[in-house]
Amino acid sequence: MQRLLVCALWGILTSAGCVSAQEKLRFSSFVAPGLTPVAEKILSQAYAELGIQIETVISNPRRALLDAASGKTDGELVRVEGVSDRHKTLIRVDVPVVVARIFAFTRNPQLQGKSLSELKYLRAGHVGGARFAGELAEGFLEVWTAEEPEQLFEMLLRDRIDVVVVGEDTGNRLIREMGLTDVYPLQPSLGEIAFYHFLHVKHADLVPLIEDVLRRRLEDAEGDEQEDSTRREPSLNELTRLKLGMS
Repeated sequence: MQRLLVCALWGILTSAGCVSAQEKLRFSSFVAPGLTPVAEKILSQAYAELGIQIETVISNPRRALLDAASGKTDGELVRVEGVSDRHKTLIRVDVPVVVARIFAFTRNPQLQGKSLSELKYLRAGHVGGARFAGELAEGFLEVWTAEEPEQLFEMLLRDRIDVVVVGEDTGNRLIREMGLTDVYPLQPSLGEIAFYHFLHVKHADLVPLIEDVLRRRLEDAEGDEQEDSTRREPSLNELTRLKLGMS
């Protein structure tokens, strides 16, 4: 009987310590210069308050999501809200980490000022696996996908598509890097998308803990902004709803 009690106690202790003893949590993500580094910075600092280090595993958007949902990684760094509806093994941490503005980039100046519904007769392109962009592109005459946003802008230059649906920061970055003088975002934006952190169900016990940390950091950041009468550059040392873009 004593041996059984000892074994049971040992099992409880080792189970409880598995997360804290783990050297790092590994989160899936993909290349999105306006999003991934910011989210990684915010979440690294938040998890540090829990004594946990994190590592970002970069792959393409589809592979990143599959790895997170299968448990190959410990979750997804950030994704749009509805991911957990389609992947039941992922639990959303219910505090937005980043808010991104989405634009339609084009070479046609006559499209300026048109609403999303007025653009539906056009050919659109978006990064495959970027669910938010895919939803915005639904109903267009033609919808093309590519692994990288650079490919979409090449298609735009070759007149194979009329608009690229992509995050503000990503689009503006590619305009600079590719030297595109006749490509620009259509105003107004197509919308704003909130990005959330997701944990695999094996770490369900961590969800309320990291959620509390993120919520407190967000409230602190918003409080600081209210006290500051002048506009300032948001600090990466605090959680804030940044108007950033992604692919």
